[in-house]
Amino acid sequence: MLETQQAKRVDELRSGLELATDKELHAIAQLLFQPKFNPLDYLYTPQPVDISKHDRLDQIALLERRFRYLAADGLTVLRNRTQQVSYRQALLQVCRHLKMRGYENLPTAELESEVFLILLEKTWQQLPPREQQKVTKDLRSAIVNTTEFERLPDTLKQNPLALFAKGSGALAVSALVRPWLLKQIANQFALHLARYQVAKQALVKGGLSAAAQVQSRAAAHVATRGMIATSARYGATRGLLSFLGPALWTWFLADLGWRAVATNYARVIPVVFAIAQIRLLRTHYDSTYYFAQA
Repeated sequence: MLETQQAKRVDELRSGLELATDKELHAIAQLLFQPKFNPLDYLYTPQPVDISKHDRLDQIALLERRFRYLAADGLTVLRNRTQQVSYRQALLQVCRHLKMRGYENLPTAELESEVFLILLEKTWQQLPPREQQKVTKDLRSAIVNTTEFERLPDTLKQNPLALFAKGSGALAVSALVRPWLLKQIANQFALHLARYQVAKQALVKGGLSAAAQVQSRAAAHVATRGMIATSARYGATRGLLSFLGPALWTWFLADLGWRAVATNYARVIPVVFAIAQIRLLRTHYDSTYYFAQA
């Protein structure tokens, strides 16, 4: 029984990593291993470039191990039980951190997509109204003639991005159509942010030839990193104080010592977002239990 549970736990995290390209694995390694303010990052953590020197399977194993370590709470780290932290446990912690409601009984697949949805909503809220209208129009045009579109509630037929405003759990979306819609939303956001980034590059360089890059793998990679960066900003639980008075140092050092082994949301949340997006964009949904396709 224990072996079965462990295998399932590995599959939920590993299956997403196995869908990633080599470049995406490197980007995830940057998120997980790039030294930050945690002093232990400089003592015991390999550099991302060193991770990339391993073969693909070893890279995935190292990323998996690092993710579980960062997702563990301080007590679990001190007990040296970080590798017992399941992907589901990490997702539940992230849901609590993001103050999400009604998530406890969701299957792991839906938990992951709910986290993805709320982080995507953060990106959506930062877009100017004109850009929001364009994304909405492009998304509806892309799906209006599909069979799945006909199975959407009327609210989502009029505006598929109402999924943000109402929450996916509040709408009567079937378990099969829901991940399909999330995939279409992820596709449109990736394309839109790619166009936006390429347009900015074209303006800087004074040329328009860069527009041809929109459909390229590089542009999609830029878009992915842009959304991951957004999720990283929401992962920080406490900003670094620019100046600390002497009276604060005792507290600060004690807090730092604990936070060195406490859950690192600023790393965990962007990685969950990245894995969710990779899974959504690369998985064909012909089953309600869509991890099985990974």
